[in-house]
Amino acid sequence: MKTSELLEHIAGPMLDDRAELLAGASDQLFKDSTVLRYLNEAERRLARDAWVIEDTVTPEVCEITLAENISNYPFHKSILHIKTARLSDTDVDMVRVGYDDNRMLAMTQVNDPGFWDINIATVENPGRPSRYSTDMGTRILRIRLKPDATAALLKLNLSVVRLPLAPMSEDAPDKEPEVPEEYHLQLASFAAGSCLANTADIDAELRSLGRAWVAEFVALCTKAKQDRQRRQQSMPQFRFGGWVSGDC
Repeated sequence: MKTSELLEHIAGPMLDDRAELLAGASDQLFKDSTVLRYLNEAERRLARDAWVIEDTVTPEVCEITLAENISNYPFHKSILHIKTARLSDTDVDMVRVGYDDNRMLAMTQVNDPGFWDINIATVENPGRPSRYSTDMGTRILRIRLKPDATAALLKLNLSVVRLPLAPMSEDAPDKEPEVPEEYHLQLASFAAGSCLANTADIDAELRSLGRAWVAEFVALCTKAKQDRQRRQQSMPQFRFGGWVSGDC
C-alpha cells in the first residue's frame, strides 16, 4: 500500500476522522503528521524485532569498497545483522568467524617462541581476504587477510537485515513501506491504535480500542519473528567436526 492509501485507510475507516467540510475550520482530531509518525514507528519496530527487511542490492548498504592494507570497515547505520559477505569477483561467501578467530594469527598457528616477545613487531602480510567478523557495538566489519593491491580493487558485497532507510512522509505519497506488503495493514493498526490510546480528550472505550490494536501489532511482531526463525531452521549438512546426520 502507498503512504497515501495507508493514511486514507487509517483516517477514514479506522478513525473516522476525515470529513468534507463546506465551510469552517477543520475538525480533524489526528493530523497526517501524527499518523505518519506512528506509521514510521511501527515499521521500525517490526523491522527491528522481526528482521523482516533483507537486502542484497542497495549499493550504499550492501557494498563496501576495499582499501589496501585496511582490515576494519564501518558499515551502514541501518544494518541490524550481516548474513553474508562476498568478494565481488566470486560466487563463494567468505567465512564468518568470531572475534577471537579473526585476530591476526590464530593461536594454534603460533610456533615461534619470539611471537610472545612484545619487543618484536608482528606484521601481517596482505593478501586475498577469506574471513570476516562483525562488531555491532562499534559497527565495524573486520576482514582477514588485509587486502593487497589486487584485492583492493574489489568490493565486498553484503547480504544484510536492516531498518527502513527513509521514513514515510507527506512529501512522498506514492512511497510504500519497506516491510513486506503482508504487514502493511498491521502498521495501520499500530498507528490508529496509538492515536486513540495516546489522546486524552476521547472516551475510555476508544482508548481501550486503541490499546487493543497496539497489542495486536505487538503480537504480530512476535509471530513474524517466530516465522522467520522457523524458516531459518534448516539444518546444515556439515559442521566443523563431522557430518550432522548420523547416517553419513
